Parts: sequence; structure tokens; C-alpha cells
Amino acid sequence: MIKQLSDCRLGRPLYYFDEVSSTNDVLREKAAAGAPEGTVVIAGAQTAGRGRRGKVWLSVPGKGVYLSLLLRPRWPATESPYIAFFAALAAARTLERFNIGAVMLKWPNDMLVGGRKIGGVLIEPRIQRGTLEFVVVGIGINVLHTREDLKPLGDDVATSCLVEGADVLPDDVIVNLLAEFDICYYMVQRGDKKAIIDEWAQRSIKGRRQKAEGRSQQ
Repeated sequence: MIKQLSDCRLGRPLYYFDEVSSTNDVLREKAAAGAPEGTVVIAGAQTAGRGRRGKVWLSVPGKGVYLSLLLRPRWPATESPYIAFFAALAAARTLERFNIGAVMLKWPNDMLVGGRKIGGVLIEPRIQRGTLEFVVVGIGINVLHTREDLKPLGDDVATSCLVEGADVLPDDVIVNLLAEFDICYYMVQRGDKKAIIDEWAQRSIKGRRQKAEGRSQQ
């Protein structure tokens, strides 16, 4: 994997663990100790993976992408929403490389295929004097999960790359995800925030619904 990331600014250093409580927790500790931007923590399994508002994230061992990435953008804290936008967009672009169909986005952190959740993003910033000191970006993607694995979440609530017919492994997703994340992050850094927001809006479930309603009223 390291060789495949040779042209990517992110993923250096990269730490892999067979099992952790949460990749975000591990990376936040490393960030507080001075880890550089681009540091990535990956786990084969999480015992306390979480989504927004403390919701449990289903982390089936060896079947998903459980990854956290460290950014040090030094942006005003008010610009932290841009990170959620481009992180979700990078994940959506990545998944579509594996021909699983259109990936829709639901604010603030869900990625959906056919109305079912396939992944999510959890942004955890540390703010100092109104500036983003660092941001831990957690990304979870269901890759090899079977329908049986997803049953605890409820009927037709979640899906995976496997369920959607993609022949792909978690490492393949990770390599492509970090490369796409690098592209989206660079776009924002060079001032292309509008392009990111516009593409996010095109994929937004709310945006699609509003367009459909507008057509029905014409």
C-alpha cells in the first residue's frame, strides 16, 4: 500500500493496527503529541467505532475501511464545514471508481447508494484561538460486509461495496480514497471551494429532491 501512495501527499506516516478502540481516538492522541499533517491511522477492526453524536459504527473485522486522517489547515474555525464537504465528496468519488452506481451525500456525513448508507465521515477538530489547530477526519466505508453482517442495523438501512456488486478489497478503497482526498484538499487550498460545494450539492439528496420538486411544479 505504501508504494501505491508514493505520489500522494497524504498517508505519511501511516500506522496500521489489527484492532483499536477508535482510529479517531488513536490519531487524536498522536496529533496532540505533534504528529504531522497527512498522518493516517488504519485499523482492521474497531471495538468502539463511532459516528456523529456518539452513535456506534459497525466495524466488522477485516471487512471495512476504518481510517482516520490528520489535517493541519490553520484555517479559521468558521471554515471547518469545508472539510466535511470535501471529505465526503472524496469518498463518493472513490466509491464510484468501483462501479457501484451513483453515490449520494446526506448532510453532514452520510454516503448513500440506492438510499442505503455505505459510509460516513466524522470530523473532530481542535480549535485554538479561533483557528483550526488540527482536524481528525474519520472515514468508515462498508466494503466486504454481507447482508447478514448488516442485519443488526435494520432492514435496508445499510449496504456495502460487496452487496452492490463491486469486486474490491479494503486496501484498494484506501489507496484510492487517500489519492482522491489529496486532490479535493488541494482544490480547497488553492481557492476552489465553490467547485467543491457545487459538486457536493449535485450529489446532495436534498438538492436532488428540490430539483425534482421544481420540475414537478413546472
